[in-house]
Amino acid sequence: MAEGEAPGTLWSMATAIEHVHRIEGYELEQELYRLVLRDETLQIAARPAAEEPRRYPSQRSVDGLLIALRDGYVRATGCRSTIRRNGCTDGRNIWRLHATDPTLITTDEWRAGEFDADELVLTGPSWQYIHIQVPDFMVKAIWPDWPEGDDEPADPRPEAPSYNTPYLELMQDAIRHFGLTALHQEKKEVFRTGSGRSGSTANRSRRTSPTPWPR
Repeated sequence: MAEGEAPGTLWSMATAIEHVHRIEGYELEQELYRLVLRDETLQIAARPAAEEPRRYPSQRSVDGLLIALRDGYVRATGCRSTIRRNGCTDGRNIWRLHATDPTLITTDEWRAGEFDADELVLTGPSWQYIHIQVPDFMVKAIWPDWPEGDDEPADPRPEAPSYNTPYLELMQDAIRHFGLTALHQEKKEVFRTGSGRSGSTANRSRRTSPTPWPR
């Protein structure tokens, strides 16, 4: 069974951070749509996960989960070590003999320790936790699941007359093909640059075309 499919599932820190990142992304996207369309009641739906590799979550998402852990709204467990490795000078992997059974990480330890978002470990002055896990229902109590669906928000002004041109149809096909959204517009600059070159070429052609003599 995959993580998060049943109530009471334990999530790794990577899964929990990814969930927070995804929910905060939907919230931001919905706020942008509401601002552009001037409709405070507009609701967007969650879409299927993208096939491309996930970008690492933002620092805001990591910090949001860490604040919840420090304040005790989310509780976590991890495998603890208090044994330092002798002769280690590079500052990495200096801890060994981590416990097999996980123990509760206290709020004081979250405040005193330093969380490494790359290694997903919590290190304090005389201890370290690895294999940190959190209950999914505690994370979802703060960042609930977003309603599923794959439809884009509808324009709240259906009475406006429909208007389309071959150029607009081409642009809509490109938007669907590259999966552009309000938050993901990596290829927008390519469109803009390409359009600018085409427009400049056309303008040069018009300027250099000879003016016909009146007959």
